[in-house]
Amino acid sequence: MGTADADAITPHPEPEEVGGDGQFPQKHDETSRANYIAGRGRVPRKWYAWFAETDTPAEKRLIIKLDLLIMSFAFLAYWAKYIDQGNLTNAYISGMKEDLGFYGNELVQLQTIFNVSYTVFMIPLTLLAAEYPKTIPLCEFAWGIFTLLQYRSKSFGELAAYRFMTGLFESAFFTSIHYVLGSWYRTDELGRRAGIFYVATCLGTMTTGFLASGIIKNLDGSHGLAGWRWLYIICSVLTFPIGIFGFIFFPSTPDKTNSFWLTDEEKELAKERMRRIGGKPAIGFGGGWKVIKRFFFRWHIYVLGFFLVPWILTCQPSGNGAYTLWIKSLNKYSTSRLNELTAVNPGVGMFLILFYSFLSDHLQTKIPIIIFQGLLQFALQLAFPLWNHSSVGYKWAAVATGYGQNALSPILYAWANEMCREDAEERAFVVSVMCAMSNVFATWVPLLVWQTVDAPQYHKGYIFTQVFIVVFLITSVGVWWYDKRDQ
Repeated sequence: MGTADADAITPHPEPEEVGGDGQFPQKHDETSRANYIAGRGRVPRKWYAWFAETDTPAEKRLIIKLDLLIMSFAFLAYWAKYIDQGNLTNAYISGMKEDLGFYGNELVQLQTIFNVSYTVFMIPLTLLAAEYPKTIPLCEFAWGIFTLLQYRSKSFGELAAYRFMTGLFESAFFTSIHYVLGSWYRTDELGRRAGIFYVATCLGTMTTGFLASGIIKNLDGSHGLAGWRWLYIICSVLTFPIGIFGFIFFPSTPDKTNSFWLTDEEKELAKERMRRIGGKPAIGFGGGWKVIKRFFFRWHIYVLGFFLVPWILTCQPSGNGAYTLWIKSLNKYSTSRLNELTAVNPGVGMFLILFYSFLSDHLQTKIPIIIFQGLLQFALQLAFPLWNHSSVGYKWAAVATGYGQNALSPILYAWANEMCREDAEERAFVVSVMCAMSNVFATWVPLLVWQTVDAPQYHKGYIFTQVFIVVFLITSVGVWWYDKRDQ
């Protein structure tokens, strides 16, 4: 390994800041604590303003550069990830089910296999990416390869193996990007960046629908391949150039970056911005257990580690194809039109994501948004448990706004970044544990309450979702209380 690469992955804390036992001295803790509390205070800014009123010209130039370097790659890569991840449902309703002889719960089983690998490898790969920044674009190349291989599937077992490997390499991306965002941006800047990043989920879902529609119309049967096989080929080809872009432009974190797109002065300014709000330099995981054990003496891992479990259980209908299968059950639309209509849910979701994210930066608090969205979702999604007593229009309203719970994701992860600001390693660990724990439940719960054979009514699934909307609202108030107490 050359010197430049070694510098890129080796943290350089100041000697007076980090002790040899992986702990921070008391003097630094007291200063950092005061900065952290001040950093959680309100920063003057209008909801539509890209910069705070107190930002200097140098800070504004730095923020613009960071947005171009980080946000462009994060958005494009997550867009490609969601295309690669979400094309399973579109392929399923576009001929794959019949071609591969799927007549039972194969769809939910394939989704579960993906979730298992995604969950199991998330924490170790996120910590690896925190140490070795090039892990992120490397993983993008790898998941693109296994997405491509899915086009040649001839059996359930073969497709399941490819889905497992795709989930493995995608597992590092989401939590690693949130860790990186929390390393560069203040509390009043973080929500909108996390929101713009997350909009890529909607755009990816919508793009897959339109791609599937166009491919079925124009490529089905071309060169002897079914349209759903072309869907995997075309989706995977989009991934590789974005990986190259990441190798060239993605700057990692302030303590590890060797980006030649940032001047030395800008790198120092970025570190100073974090110090002002209590952020500490990363010391890495080289200390092993000495580094990790300190996480378990704080409330974050115990409370935040399970915080997103009830939330993820309220998001299931938008991600498991339940809404799509209801639309299909109306027997009113062609396959191409059905694929186009799958864009309604994420299309409205894009608006809700940006609205909630910008609003959180303006309010600089999260709990009012969470409560509002939970009550809205509960009222509208009641249309599905009341299947025989609700109109088609009521159900369409639930489908159109059903991405609202998912739209909370940016502010939930931004909130965790803010609460763990004082410890970079804990931030990476907690964010990955939050996502992994929620995915543990998202892996096995569908096997019980979202069985494909119950489609399109999914009575158990929708009742289960309503219950956990209430549970999530209660736990959110609990997290808010812990956060206020900590400040």
